[in-house]
Amino acid sequence: MRRIIFLCPEDNAPTGGIKVIYRHAEVLSSLGADAFLLHPFNPGFRCTWFEADVRYLDSLSLSAEMDFVIIPEIWAGDFGPQCKSMGVRYGIFVQNGYMSMPIKQDSVWAATAAYTQADLVLVISDDTAEITKLNYPLLDPSRIVRVQYSVHPRFLSIGAAGAASKSRTITYMPRKLPDHSSRVFFALQQHLPPDWKLVSIHDVDEQTCAAMLGASRIFLAFSHFEGLPLPPLEAAIAGNFVIGYTGQGAREYWIKPNFQEIHQGNIIGFVNAARQAALDMETGTLPLPSLLDGAAFLAERFSPAAEAASLKHLLSRLTACFG
Repeated sequence: MRRIIFLCPEDNAPTGGIKVIYRHAEVLSSLGADAFLLHPFNPGFRCTWFEADVRYLDSLSLSAEMDFVIIPEIWAGDFGPQCKSMGVRYGIFVQNGYMSMPIKQDSVWAATAAYTQADLVLVISDDTAEITKLNYPLLDPSRIVRVQYSVHPRFLSIGAAGAASKSRTITYMPRKLPDHSSRVFFALQQHLPPDWKLVSIHDVDEQTCAAMLGASRIFLAFSHFEGLPLPPLEAAIAGNFVIGYTGQGAREYWIKPNFQEIHQGNIIGFVNAARQAALDMETGTLPLPSLLDGAAFLAERFSPAAEAASLKHLLSRLTACFG
């Protein structure tokens, strides 16, 4: 059986993109593929803030006949040419098309070669596909494969409990655009109805994050140039009214009545929208049960079954590469 090897950064801070790489390796294994995960710069590293059942490799010893390497977009210009020189088939996993642009000018040639010579380019959203094609117009569009992630069912199970399980809490993640979130926090805390509070979600495991989102009513999203950000989606599925930035990619799931978009940098609009949402929840103008149908729709669209279906299609494309 041929091996599928996911290269992954070593970072134990809660990061959706890393969780998705782990999850895809896990799901492909469950579909019968010989899938592995490798942290190339620290093979002994393991993420511990979420549950994962993956197989690991401890070295990047490759076979041109047997291996297919999947490279994160941030490493495309580094590992793509190396794989090509060894005759190893590879794909680039683009979770954030805005990060597919090389950071250094002298890396442009290597990145362009990596994308145009890749056997496949995996994209997590329509927005990611479009910006990647803009960055690399010589990339053959037939090699682009749309894949999907899933949101853990624990987020919906908490949200489905309804208003009885929720407090007068607004949650947000301060690591996302901290200069923006600190400005919103300072102003908003002075204008909330009585008994409402702002709570930051920072450096917690997935289970704790789900519990905090399940207890809150409003989530503030500070996404910045992202392919398909996970936190606003998890918050909505957990029954929150989500206010904030789409990061461009989240426009794909930013549906009413569960989401309200704020144009990036509009701090005044952000504060006023969050204050008004809290007031509307107090008066019943924005009842939490009205959000549950949308949450259920999103949970089904981003379910483990939908993720597995997209990866089953990916598996067929990977197999065809060895045709």
